Amino acid sequence: MIRPLSWLYAPALLALLGGGAVPAAASPDAPAAAPPAAASLTGPQVGQPAPPFTLHTLDGRTVTLDSYRGKTLVLNVWATWCPPCRQETPDLISAFAKLHAPGVEFLGVDDTEAAPIVRAFVAAKGVAYPQAIDADKAFSNAYDIRYFPTTIVIDPQGVLRARNIDVVTPAMLSDFVAAAAAGRSFVATSPQQQQIDTLLAQAYPLEGDHDAVLGGVKKIDDALNKAEDLLGDGDAAKGTATDLLRTHAQEAVLRDRAIAALAPVATTDSDREILARLRGDAARDREQWSDALAAYDAALALDPKNEDALGGVAFVAGPLKAYDRVIDADTRLAALHPDDVDALLDLETAQASGGAPAQAAATGAKATALALAHLAAKPGDAAKTRKVAATHLVAGRAYAKAGDVEKARAEFAQLVAWTERLPKTDVRYAMYLEEAQEAQVALDLTGSTATRVSLAPWTGADLPGSVASTLKYRLVVAGTAGKNVDLRAAGLPKGWVASFCTDRVCAPFKVSVALPQSGVKVIEFQLVPPDDKAPAPRVRVIGTDGAHEATATT
Repeated sequence: MIRPLSWLYAPALLALLGGGAVPAAASPDAPAAAPPAAASLTGPQVGQPAPPFTLHTLDGRTVTLDSYRGKTLVLNVWATWCPPCRQETPDLISAFAKLHAPGVEFLGVDDTEAAPIVRAFVAAKGVAYPQAIDADKAFSNAYDIRYFPTTIVIDPQGVLRARNIDVVTPAMLSDFVAAAAAGRSFVATSPQQQQIDTLLAQAYPLEGDHDAVLGGVKKIDDALNKAEDLLGDGDAAKGTATDLLRTHAQEAVLRDRAIAALAPVATTDSDREILARLRGDAARDREQWSDALAAYDAALALDPKNEDALGGVAFVAGPLKAYDRVIDADTRLAALHPDDVDALLDLETAQASGGAPAQAAATGAKATALALAHLAAKPGDAAKTRKVAATHLVAGRAYAKAGDVEKARAEFAQLVAWTERLPKTDVRYAMYLEEAQEAQVALDLTGSTATRVSLAPWTGADLPGSVASTLKYRLVVAGTAGKNVDLRAAGLPKGWVASFCTDRVCAPFKVSVALPQSGVKVIEFQLVPPDDKAPAPRVRVIGTDGAHEATATT
């Protein structure tokens, strides 16, 4: 059984925590490895014409595949809630600055979020290339988007030349674009991928009596799990990158062999359980969701506590919109692991997605209480503090989905408070602070034209010449595009200086800014103390657009 890929971010699961493995990178001139004849899985195939699409960008433009004809197109499918997506954003910005030219275009696509949260993130990060919202998921269905991030490169003739899942680097993107511009498909190789290829290409014996066949099937099952572990350990920066799509294609061939061999000799409940699990995985990877659900149900009929089958149900029931089944599977998994905060977070997310806000709130409260208990047993532990913060992140999203704005705001405020207890070097420090503020901005932008301001600890690079004792905040101004907003600081103690820094220019005490097309402006707000020993003050930032006034406090 191949375990669900917790190190990737699947739209069906909306996974919220964890790191990402980086798919393979190689020279575009590397010789193409011939894929197994029966290995093709779902979705568009590299080397074939790309499916047509129509998307609408945040600035109101309509773009189609034909509108990019004659150019190399880099499509990056992402989400703000996906940590690997956020991780690769600086590299995408860097690659765009280097590769963007009359013959090369970039387009970001988000299919799980509304425009306000995307605008907030794009403005905060300074993403220069256009972004589109795939509201009806027509693009994602055509391109078989199952994991985030996914990067697709299409050549000037409209042929798909690279389809890469998970984090990309500037070097990888350069290779993708070079191959596409030359009319070649990109083929990934690495020592790690070669290890996977060798593992899955072995001639596992499947002949003989029942015990011999079953032994071979179990070896294949073990090889499939080892291949998934190798995928999860892949790291382009370390030269051990892997190719998920190619690996899954090879796994499909090997799994089909195991199913064909086991089916005639499966006589015991244990045999039938293994067979059902393998069939579930085979159908899952081909997106035959109903068949996969039936197979996992068959395994659960033999063993109701089979965690692999329960995980499979939670995965495949989502695309079927059978949210009651997702909730049931996650409820049973959480019951099997009563001390696991992540199991509760999965259940809370399923309940929120399934239209059960009261149950989601109760599960969220339980997750927070459990995380706090773990922290109390080991005070100050960064990982356990991070987990408490994560429970508030998930709860905030659940309340926002249910339309309970005030409770969502309260949870995001708690996310900030707990994140500030983490070391600034922590893997989630900047991301959680930014997500909390972006979520607040999205709540502000939804259904409102009034100007809003919000403050959070600064997470970006310091401006040249910044003094260490200076207090730095990330000030976000949101409202109607084109409006002028006057900003001023109030409540400053004697001797302190407030500074609004925009576009590498700083203005003391007050400034006027024009909101860009996105409706969101990010400013570095600084408080300069009179001396190094002065305690941090409570200062208000007031924004006025002529009709509305908004206030945020440090």
